[in-house]
Amino acid sequence: MSWGTPDEIDRTAKILIDANRATDPADARRVLEGLILQVAVGPEIATDPAAQAALATVVNAGRRAFKGGVHVTLTVDPILTTGWVEGRNASAVVTDYGGTIVDTLSDTHPTLVIGTPTIDAVGAPLLHLTWNGWSPGLVQHGDDRIGASGIAPAGVLAAGLGISECFQQELGAVVPGRRDIGLSLWRPDLDWRSADAAGPALEYLPAAVWLLGLGHLGQAYAWTLGTLPYAVPAECHIALMDFDLVVAGNTATQLLVTDSDLGRRKTRVVADVLEGLGIRTRVVERAFDEHLHPVPHADSRRDEPLVALAGFDDPGPRRLLGGAGFERIVDAGVGAGPVEYLDMVLHTFPGPDDPSAAFPDGPPRQHALGDAYEAEIARQTAGGANEAAARCGMLDLAGVTVGAAFVGTIASTLAVGDVLRVLHEGAEYSVIALDLRNPGAPKAVLNTAAGDYIPTATAARPPA
Repeated sequence: MSWGTPDEIDRTAKILIDANRATDPADARRVLEGLILQVAVGPEIATDPAAQAALATVVNAGRRAFKGGVHVTLTVDPILTTGWVEGRNASAVVTDYGGTIVDTLSDTHPTLVIGTPTIDAVGAPLLHLTWNGWSPGLVQHGDDRIGASGIAPAGVLAAGLGISECFQQELGAVVPGRRDIGLSLWRPDLDWRSADAAGPALEYLPAAVWLLGLGHLGQAYAWTLGTLPYAVPAECHIALMDFDLVVAGNTATQLLVTDSDLGRRKTRVVADVLEGLGIRTRVVERAFDEHLHPVPHADSRRDEPLVALAGFDDPGPRRLLGGAGFERIVDAGVGAGPVEYLDMVLHTFPGPDDPSAAFPDGPPRQHALGDAYEAEIARQTAGGANEAAARCGMLDLAGVTVGAAFVGTIASTLAVGDVLRVLHEGAEYSVIALDLRNPGAPKAVLNTAAGDYIPTATAARPPA
C-alpha cells in the first residue's frame, strides 16, 4: 500500500504506528475505525452551559479519535443557548459536529454521561461528567457527581478528560477509565472537589486576543473562546495569525476544520466560524517573527490586542514572544511522541523567566525509525526502489508530529482559563503542567513576577 505524503497522514492514527501498534496507515485507521464512543445526555442539557459545551466538545473532538463514530442518546432535545450551539436543537448539534443519534447504547463501548438521563446508560467504562463552577471532573459512579452547574470551559475540560480516559483505555492502558479525576480552572493547585476550587460567577470575558498559530492548539483556543457566553459578541475582537493551508492530516487534530476545508487558509476557516458567532476577527497571513508588534490606536475599534495565546510547535518563535510588546502572553505546548502526546505545559508571561530563557533549544530530534517504517523500506526496496530514496521518504513521514484533538482541547481550557482568572482577580500561575496518564497530579506554580496588566474585558451574559 502507499503510505501517502506527510500532509496526508492522520496524526492520531500515526500514534499507533509510532508505538508499534499498527503496521501502516491503513492498519492504524482500521483500529481507530473500530472505536466507538457513546454519550448519554440528560435533561440538564437544556439549561446548563457546561453541559452544552461538553456535548459539542465530546462529539467534535471525540469523532476525530474514535473514528467508528460518536453515538448519542438524548433524554430531551431542547434548543441550546450558548456559544457554538446557540439556537440549535441538541440533536442538530450532534449531527452537525459529526455524531449520530441512537436509541440505545451498547455495554461493550465506552460511555460518557452528561447529566441524569432517563434512558439507562451502559458502557465499558461508564463515566459521569460533573462540574461546579470552574471545576470539572469525571467520576465512575453517578452518585459521586458534584451536582452543580458549571461555566462553559469547565464543560469543555470535562469532555476532553472523558475522551482521554476512554481513548487511553481502548488502546490498552490499565488505569484510565477506572478512576475519578478532575482539575479546577480557578485553582489548579487545589483538589478539584474543594469548595475553594469552584471559583466565582463568570462576569467578564476577554474582549481582545491574538491567536498566534492556528494549528492543533490555536484552533482549540478558538473553540473554547467560542463557547463563552458573550453578552455582545461583536465586542470581542480576535486577531488570527497563521500562513498554512489546511491539509488532510490536520482534520484529526484541529477542531475547526473538515474535509471540505482542504486547501483553504487556516486563517479564513477560523475567521469564518468565529464571525458566524458575531465575533470580530482580523487576519494576518504570515509567520510570527520579530517584526510583529501590536499597535494601539486612538480609535479603540482599531486597537490591536495586547493579549496573545500562542500555539507554536517549536521553541524558535516562542523565544521571540517577549520582545513583541504583548502585555500578557499565554503559551501552551503539547508532547510530540506516541507516549508524550498526552503531556502539556502552559507558560504565562510576564513571569520569573523571559520567553527567551524559558524555551531553550533542546537537542536535535533523532527520528529513529520504528518497526513499521523499516518494514516499509524493506518492502519498497524489494520492489526495486532505491533504498536511500525509500529511507528519505520514510524519515519525512516519521518526522510528522502525532497528536489527538482532545489533548489540545484540554490545553485550551487552561490557556483561556488563565485569561478568565486574571479578569476575575484570581491567582496567577507561571507554569501549569499536566500529564493525562496521571491527571490527578498537575503541577501549578504560582507566578512570583506577574505584571499588573488587566486584559480588556466585555460582559458575560448572565445565566438563564
